[in-house]
Amino acid sequence: MDSGDLATWVGSCFAAIAAGATLWTLKSQRDQIGEQRQFIAEQSATLALERQELLAAAQNRREEQARQIELEVTPPYVKVLNRSDDPVSHVRCLEDGQPPVRAASSRAEGAEAALSMVLEQLQGQEQDHLDTLGVGRIGWFQRRSDPSRTGAVEIGFTDAAGVRWVKTHLGELRQVDG
Repeated sequence: MDSGDLATWVGSCFAAIAAGATLWTLKSQRDQIGEQRQFIAEQSATLALERQELLAAAQNRREEQARQIELEVTPPYVKVLNRSDDPVSHVRCLEDGQPPVRAASSRAEGAEAALSMVLEQLQGQEQDHLDTLGVGRIGWFQRRSDPSRTGAVEIGFTDAAGVRWVKTHLGELRQVDG
């Protein structure tokens, strides 16, 4: 055997081994990159679900006070009860788009609330809205329409966080911009 041929043969073997090692390294790196991509995709999906849960929890907290404002339509009045832990402000009532005749805030029901409205009227202090409805207080809105009629009634108010809400007589609640 010629020594030139032996050196070429050994060099070729080492080159083939190096090429094989390079191919094995590239395949290993591709597999690692694929695993990393799959891991990142799983993490992204998990983070997206966590983000949705956090947004839903934040929305639930934001709506919590508004859900505790109760609305009841009776023949002569619309009654609004603040069962939340904070006062609400800028409380307005609309019946078929019209404001009530007058409004009053009270802890009482029935005749005492009506008396409060009459006193405010006599004192020239009557209004068609309530600036503030405190904790546990009842807002009374004297209806403008025929008491036997059941029109669309809704109240608007601002919660303690400054978010404006509208609640309908059907219990539908929605956040309002501005």
